Amino acid sequence: MAIRLRDLIQIDPIDTIEKRAVGIKLPFGKKNPFILDYTTQSHAKSKLINVLLTSPGERLYQPLFGVGLKNRLFEQQTEEAQEQLRSIVNNQVKLFVPEVNVDNIRFKVENDILYVTINYSVITSNEPESVTLSFTNISNQTL
Repeated sequence: MAIRLRDLIQIDPIDTIEKRAVGIKLPFGKKNPFILDYTTQSHAKSKLINVLLTSPGERLYQPLFGVGLKNRLFEQQTEEAQEQLRSIVNNQVKLFVPEVNVDNIRFKVENDILYVTINYSVITSNEPESVTLSFTNISNQTL
């Protein structure tokens, strides 16, 4: 089954009206699960993190949603595997977070912690942003 990616669209930010939420911050909080995002940039960032951390098949009624970084990162990291992961991230972002342009994806291992940094920009502002996620290899930890 082929999925047709939509063309990039210009999204009108509704940040201009104070006290009007753009969306709900993802992932949900523990004490107060429904924290609201009031700017397009912060909501785009939370949507991006949600897509990166969700595994395919984890979200109900959307089996193709998510990159599943946690499941893929501690496989053998070759340049080919990293390029494949970059391709998966770019396709997921184009499909589920169309207001974001991914500029660069970097992987860095330091002290048994893998850091994934994604540089991106929101289409409406073109300001560079970045998000860094860190993952610890659980198999090397003593419980």
